[in-house]
Amino acid sequence: MANELVNISDQFQGLPMGDLIGGPLNAACDAQVRLAQATADFIKVIGFLPPADPANDPTGVGDTRTATFRFKRPVDSIDPANPDIHEEEVELEVPLLAIVKVPNLSISTVDVTFDMEVKSSFSSKDSTDASASLDATMQVGWGVFSAKVRIQGSVATHKENTRSSDNSAKYHVNVHAEDNGLPEGLARVLDILQTACAPRKISAPVPVT
Repeated sequence: MANELVNISDQFQGLPMGDLIGGPLNAACDAQVRLAQATADFIKVIGFLPPADPANDPTGVGDTRTATFRFKRPVDSIDPANPDIHEEEVELEVPLLAIVKVPNLSISTVDVTFDMEVKSSFSSKDSTDASASLDATMQVGWGVFSAKVRIQGSVATHKENTRSSDNSAKYHVNVHAEDNGLPEGLARVLDILQTACAPRKISAPVPVT
């Protein structure tokens, strides 16, 4: 029965540990490249206009894409003889990247968990029953020294054999991605662009009716 027991160490031999561990890590690396490419494509498409000559410069970009806001605001009268409230129309041109959220997802953690449990138990339980009996009488000796002998007996055997085994395995891969915010270089560029976001007067002040 000892030879029938499963060798636990043999169950772990030949496992593709390179694929079990390296596979999720390679997939996470490929996903990180795609996330970075998605951020770059978003900046190129949303932040810039198409190139002026896309046929000769297919990878180039045009001017910065902006959003224009026009509104009126009150101003002090410049004519002391006419102290009424005046208002002027102004225009504000803001780079689109400064008012939209730039996606910047990145994979922060990759957890690979592999649990394998091997169970093996065997017990002998063969159902085999056999029996035999003997009943005989014989006479030994002669004359006054003779005697009768009776022999009676029985033999029975019982054998049982039962075999059971259990093998199980668990494989978990947890990937966590989070938004790290704007990269430092892009944040500085947006700060510079925001310094140019100032209202421009497009009409002279007029009295408010």
